[in-house]
Amino acid sequence: MKRSLAFIAVGLALVGNAHAVNTYVFGFSDNSASGSVLTINGVSRGISFAGSYSSTGFYDPTDVDRLGNYMAGHCDSCLYSDYRNFFVVNLAGLTAPVTSLTFTLDSFTVSSAGIYTLWDYASSESITQLKAGGLNWTSIYDDLGSQAVYGSRNYMESDSDLFRTLELNQSARDDLNAAISGGKTQWAFGGSFAPSPIPEPETYALMLAGLGMVGWMAKRRKV
Repeated sequence: MKRSLAFIAVGLALVGNAHAVNTYVFGFSDNSASGSVLTINGVSRGISFAGSYSSTGFYDPTDVDRLGNYMAGHCDSCLYSDYRNFFVVNLAGLTAPVTSLTFTLDSFTVSSAGIYTLWDYASSESITQLKAGGLNWTSIYDDLGSQAVYGSRNYMESDSDLFRTLELNQSARDDLNAAISGGKTQWAFGGSFAPSPIPEPETYALMLAGLGMVGWMAKRRKV
């Protein structure tokens, strides 16, 4: 019995590890109308600022090689393992109501199948602080993936080096309308990337191998 449990434990560990390495999306957002674009009532508006926070709460806005790029998800080969990203839009000249809202972004690299989700940024930390970055802002990292969901999209590795559009929901439109009506000059939202809930082929293979081993052990005990 103990051996069977051990095999089950190993099998589950292997299944978990099938998604443990490099599950992220990376893209360019060069802070222009040709990079990531928010389309409001049919009119496109470029992102004014973008970046990514690590799970340690670190973001360096002075890194000119990465300024404006975004990364979300888990990356074992990166300086920090886990990332959530953010985008900031200038609201100057916009008027409510916003009745249609989409977001198009460049998914330069998709390491594996997953779900990219956009979230409300509702932290007590201001957008000014969000853009300022620094050390130990775990409150910002947490906020970028824990508020109201604005929209999501399933990604495959074949989505790499392509522009993909996400439809933003009523919650996003309501929040943007409130920001415009309230005289806000900027609006921010976050992004996260997580493995797809549907197992990939290698996961099925590991599960079947584990079940086969458990069955073999059970048959052995009966002999």
